[in-house]
Amino acid sequence: MNPRNLTRSLFYIMVLSVLGCGKESAPKDTDDTDKLTVTDGTGCKLPKRSPDYELGLGFPHDPNRQRTTGTVKVAVIFVDFSDAAATRSPQEVFNLLSPASETFISTVSHAKLQVVFAPKFKWYRMSKPSTGYGWNHLTFDLHKVYIREAVNLADADYDFSQTDEIVVVSNPYGGVFANGPTFIGSPGNGIFADGHTILNAVTTGKDLLVFRGLWFPHEFGHSMGLPDLYAYAGPLHGYVGDFSLMGNILGTAPTYNAWEQWEFGWVDDSQVSCAKGKGTGTQQLSPVEGRDGTKLLVLPIDVTTAVIVEDRRASGYDSPVEKEGPLVYLIDTRISNGQGGLKVLPGNINDQSKRDAPLSIGQQITYKNITVKCTASAIGGSTVTYERK
Repeated sequence: MNPRNLTRSLFYIMVLSVLGCGKESAPKDTDDTDKLTVTDGTGCKLPKRSPDYELGLGFPHDPNRQRTTGTVKVAVIFVDFSDAAATRSPQEVFNLLSPASETFISTVSHAKLQVVFAPKFKWYRMSKPSTGYGWNHLTFDLHKVYIREAVNLADADYDFSQTDEIVVVSNPYGGVFANGPTFIGSPGNGIFADGHTILNAVTTGKDLLVFRGLWFPHEFGHSMGLPDLYAYAGPLHGYVGDFSLMGNILGTAPTYNAWEQWEFGWVDDSQVSCAKGKGTGTQQLSPVEGRDGTKLLVLPIDVTTAVIVEDRRASGYDSPVEKEGPLVYLIDTRISNGQGGLKVLPGNINDQSKRDAPLSIGQQITYKNITVKCTASAIGGSTVTYERK
């Protein structure tokens, strides 16, 4: 969970020029500019335009957010309070996180990202009771003060000079911290320790007891730049239902969707089919849960919106999926965190699981002038036909 009032660091927006086509002297029926063209994903990288610049869908990846490939070193600090003294060992609490968190990220990233936790198994007593940190009305500055105090307490025991991310684990069995949000820092406004500025951190609350090993992958998704896909107002899971950990953490399909994986670099441009212009086409899609094959079909509508198709299977972390097949959704990179930048189509917000959303063979869905139809579906993926009028 990442309250909007925590995401106010500065991010320089790249200004993109959209090149239009001039008039052609040839007759309209010989003009190829509006005919269907299919390329790799390079031409379909919608720019990030959300007002919450630090968190949003689209490209490029914000360099202030956590790296998405390689190895990320995470310091883990355990804190308790005078009104919420720890009665369990820090090792027992750490087991709620690890090794499930690291295994999930390594598996879903196809081993392209490795998270390495470095815990200091000691409870550090904070200077105030849990009620003294403004958690009910948490701001960026209050959050920073809280994390800064935890780091100061641990600094004598811990070398933060090589740390990429911090996790402050509060006693989940007491205190007033219901949830644990993500800290989104910026150059000059991060956590400074041992000659090193750390821009990304997450803090736990009682929700750790509920989400356990999936809590960190959700919050770490924010560290890597992703927005919340559940709704801040209205039906909580009316946008994406179960499809993505950034929506319903305990849903039947928690694997990051194909668009998110593409943003992270876990899906290559060569695994994306970018279809522009009018016409009909056919595309084979491999399951999102696997590593190889074409992972998503992108049908751009304008510079910031597109219809996306991916294939979801009852496999791996998505084993509980009840209906398999092509999943069709709408991306709009202008929309703010928690406001519906990704919507599983047909877009019924009262359906909060979307478990029937994947298309069966012969089933189709139309959004504006784009129609996607499933023509084949099996364990190895699906085939769709698409038409843009």
